Amino acid sequence: MHVVANGVSLERFAPAAAANAEHLGRLNSDSPATIRFLGTLKPWHGLATLVEAWALLRARNPQADLLIVGDGPEYESVKNRIDSLGLSDGVTFSGAVQPDEVPQWLGKMDIAVAPYPHMEHFYFSPLKIYEYMAAGIPVVATRVGHLESVVSDGLNGVLVEAENPEAMAQCLHDLLNQPERLQQLGHTARLTAEQSHSWLAVVNEILDIAAATGRLKNA
Repeated sequence: MHVVANGVSLERFAPAAAANAEHLGRLNSDSPATIRFLGTLKPWHGLATLVEAWALLRARNPQADLLIVGDGPEYESVKNRIDSLGLSDGVTFSGAVQPDEVPQWLGKMDIAVAPYPHMEHFYFSPLKIYEYMAAGIPVVATRVGHLESVVSDGLNGVLVEAENPEAMAQCLHDLLNQPERLQQLGHTARLTAEQSHSWLAVVNEILDIAAATGRLKNA
């Protein structure tokens, strides 16, 4: 059995990558910044950790806002927790968005977060990671599943311990105070998507597997 990870359409997110490269190039440590999550609001997406981390971050970076793009069964619990913290003025919920709107949302992100919790024996290949990368966004992800093989810590993103709001908040704080590093992470993330995670790369990997196992004639 061979497991092949998901891929991403480079062309679809090329305008977002160009917009983010320009935007990140203008950032400085005093700029208002937005921490963003895009996806269906489900328990295994780790929104609870993200909210707690953002609350800690907001105490140190009052200008930092949180944008949650998407909808789902965790909306009420996430919204209620934010309200209980008294921080609803700093959070925007987009609600559900259509697939063709996703590149537009990804074209205006400072940092994108994938705060997955620990999930024993659970393999996943999250599309959002590849889409974040293809859009040239600095990615903060948790060290779970096979994400360590996708996000090279410190090169095309940053990995933090899962279910650790303090560690995530510290990581976000450090990045917001290093605008040049954010720019480099976003640039390298796009290069990684181009070199390793396009759908063409996925097809070529499948063909290589087929050839190596003798299931592809004339390989």
